[in-house]
Amino acid sequence: MGFRFSKRIQIMPGVRLNLSKSGASWSLGPRGASISIGKRGVYGNIGLPGTGLSWRERLDQPNSRSSEDTDRLPTRIRPQVPETVTARLVNDEVQFFDDAGNPLVSALIPSAKSAMKDDIRALLAAQEAERNGQIDALRMLHHDVPHGVQQIYPVTSGKPQRERYGSHGEYMQALMSWHAAIANACSADDQVADKLLENLGTLQWPAETNIMVSLQAGRLLLDVDLPEIEDMPARRWKAIVTRMAIEAKPISQKDLAALYRDHVASILLRLIGHSMASSNAIRSVGISAYTQRTTATGHLADEYVATVDVTRSAWNGVNLARIGEIEPDNLLRHLGAKLEANSRGTLMLQVPLT
Repeated sequence: MGFRFSKRIQIMPGVRLNLSKSGASWSLGPRGASISIGKRGVYGNIGLPGTGLSWRERLDQPNSRSSEDTDRLPTRIRPQVPETVTARLVNDEVQFFDDAGNPLVSALIPSAKSAMKDDIRALLAAQEAERNGQIDALRMLHHDVPHGVQQIYPVTSGKPQRERYGSHGEYMQALMSWHAAIANACSADDQVADKLLENLGTLQWPAETNIMVSLQAGRLLLDVDLPEIEDMPARRWKAIVTRMAIEAKPISQKDLAALYRDHVASILLRLIGHSMASSNAIRSVGISAYTQRTTATGHLADEYVATVDVTRSAWNGVNLARIGEIEPDNLLRHLGAKLEANSRGTLMLQVPLT
């Protein structure tokens, strides 16, 4: 609807003939308020006398609007789709962000879900694999065992030679200094132990690992403080694509006990492998591993739960190139380890090595 201008010719009081480019129509009613009938329909008119201005409203289709009127209605503002939409995991749920890093408006989220469904599925699957991979890695600590053995050169090399000195006195003085250096230097076992500690100190461990080292005449004894079973992760992760989230699922007590046992086995094999690789001077490795548990009397105490004693010849029989394919518990059993659990999965007491 709107204002228009037209030319009118009065025929008789109350009845007028309206002329316009679109044709003629009859108008009934007093001046200023009338009803017109023509080929375009029935209209109600309200005019302003003396001005030639009028307001029209179609009466035979009260719920419809002319195309001209519809074009003049304000258009509802719709949110614009950004050029880039990013899906990120926030508090274990997928959320969408625009190219400026702002959260995507809710009206655009259904479209983003539909367009990015494959990417969302891949994101959740990657998160599930990464988080569960950190748990599974507790069983794989021994996968980094070296295949070769390092060489340690003794300080006894470089003994003074007589022909290099101009006089016997100079030679004797150099020889005495060399013997003094040998006396003040570490023994061969001390050198090997230092190299062993250096190698073990560079390794990354999931939890603090305390080790007491004793080396004498090529026999290495390690006293190892194991992590507690309470330190093990008690949940695994599951991607829920329909909810666009990743959820933590509790691990059963049986699976938790199996995880802890495998973790202990992996620790023992890692220590054996890196110890043997430190020097050929190490002829055997004995490990006694303990954990702090509540005893039958209710007191916390260190209890030995695993022991293993491996000679170099036995270790040389292991195909270290395929160490990642070997079940750690089976390998330890083959090497004569004492690592046993009761029906509840609790590791049983063992007598430490001496």
